[in-house]
Amino acid sequence: MSRPPRFSYVGALHHVTLRCNNREFLFTEPSLRLFRDILRNARAKFSLSLYNYCLMTNHVHLLFAVPQEDTLSKAMHWIGYTFSRKFNKLSGRHGHLWENRFRSAIVEDECYFLRCMTYLDLNPVRAGIVTSPLDYEWCGHRALRVEDPAELDLHPCYLCLGDGPASRYKEYARWLKVEAARPPVSLANEHFVGSARFVNRMLKKFGLDRCKALRYSQLGPGIISVSPAHGGRRFGQAEGPDSR
Repeated sequence: MSRPPRFSYVGALHHVTLRCNNREFLFTEPSLRLFRDILRNARAKFSLSLYNYCLMTNHVHLLFAVPQEDTLSKAMHWIGYTFSRKFNKLSGRHGHLWENRFRSAIVEDECYFLRCMTYLDLNPVRAGIVTSPLDYEWCGHRALRVEDPAELDLHPCYLCLGDGPASRYKEYARWLKVEAARPPVSLANEHFVGSARFVNRMLKKFGLDRCKALRYSQLGPGIISVSPAHGGRRFGQAEGPDSR
């Protein structure tokens, strides 16, 4: 199987997915705590603008912007390697921990940022673990509510929701309800997500504008995604909730 291409640029907003090998349910509270500690270190080490994260028992979601074109691969290699080495040592496990390499999609800020944020927060809800993101310890939702700078960065799209933490969170909670009513859509197989203008700009930027091996999906009014033709969803088809 060929490796998925890596698309990135200075300031690119990435939704990243990393899964356990064979989608095994390997992570428990100590390992989730370990991953969160490593993520905090990576945020400082690579100057990531971390907007949200969600750690599940067999996969993780990260939403961050990168300061340099090569930051995505460097940061994810460091995170994946550092965690797997420590996890295997602590658990007495051997062999590959991760299923292939991480997957990443470039997301247009203005068009899809808040939907991407809410998708991460709703993962444990849709998996039936909790009834509210506030009840889940292993995502960024609690830090977002109190706007904890030690845990998360605040994106301009979030800051525009209100004139203070309380009003911003109240409006974000409304976005959560709207997204919860939609069929969940995973970005794990996508290259780019956003308006037609944004997607076309990305295709041209990375030399894919004449590539026929692409699949286009409608994710909402004026929002499309592009994935490899051999993967992803058929046009207009949503994906079921992530496993725990």
